[in-house]
Amino acid sequence: MEFPIMRRRTALAAAAGLALSLTACGGGGGSSAGLDPSSKTPVTVQAGFIPVIDVAALYLGEKQGFFSEHGIKLDIKTAQGGAALVPPVVSGQYQFAFSNIVSVLAARDKGLPLKVIASGSNSTGVAGKDVTMIRVPKDSPVRSAADLAGKKVSVNTLNNLLQMLGDVAVSADGGDPDAVNFVELPFPDAVTALGKGDIDAMVTAEPFDTIAAGADTRVIASPYLEMAKTSLTTSVYFTSEQQVKKNPKLFTALKAAIDESLTYAESHPRETRAQLASFMKIDPAVAQKVTLPTFSPKIDPSSVEAFVKAARTHGLLDGDISYDDLVWSGAAG
Repeated sequence: MEFPIMRRRTALAAAAGLALSLTACGGGGGSSAGLDPSSKTPVTVQAGFIPVIDVAALYLGEKQGFFSEHGIKLDIKTAQGGAALVPPVVSGQYQFAFSNIVSVLAARDKGLPLKVIASGSNSTGVAGKDVTMIRVPKDSPVRSAADLAGKKVSVNTLNNLLQMLGDVAVSADGGDPDAVNFVELPFPDAVTALGKGDIDAMVTAEPFDTIAAGADTRVIASPYLEMAKTSLTTSVYFTSEQQVKKNPKLFTALKAAIDESLTYAESHPRETRAQLASFMKIDPAVAQKVTLPTFSPKIDPSSVEAFVKAARTHGLLDGDISYDDLVWSGAAG
């Protein structure tokens, strides 16, 4: 299935419209009002996650008791895409949710009052061994990202993070990203299509990079390294400005638990891998091979700047968003 390259942020725009209408109707943090993590009874916090490798750190943190130590019990709901998690956060149905950083930036650009409360995950900063790469069949004539001009390249969602990364890689290699025919395919279908020759390349994300690696493919680009030569914060946990203003004590405790979870996950990769099967369908052999993201509580302002620059350059943002616009001040240190 092919879509025009210029159809920008369709799903996100729909979610933005719904979330804005909820805000106009008085939504925004109502269900979080009165929550007090200092109580002896744990506070149940509604969280919206996507079943991807990056969230393993929080499942592990909950298992280790970091949230209960801060008076919090997580009630995790899952969705297939980050856009679906925006309205329940803005309305106050969920206290926080997970998303890639580009989706949160684009939502703020649309006027949604989202605020990042904690880091989610980071790229590895290692060429050929990152959480997102561009792969082609081993026998493909495509040798580098610039060669993708005129080729059919799959991404999981058009006009979002992975298409932007494809644009970044092609531009960095001296090619024309507008000449690339990006098509939207779910990751499992993309691996199959790449093997059949129905597409020329695939912008991957784990665990599907590892799956594709076992299907006679090779890496031609590590896009995050074209944005920065070090690890970048690629995903985040976010809430709404209304919720964090109404109950900063809760979100201070929540951030502390998330940060402890990230720190523990980074130093215990075997335990992090063991969590994968608890929330996603994954072959145990693949789980042992996947490239884990790096986990760090720190959100470096340079990461936000790099994503804002790339998203503006490649048409996903209209305005400029600063680190202070995006990140809750309570989460800055």
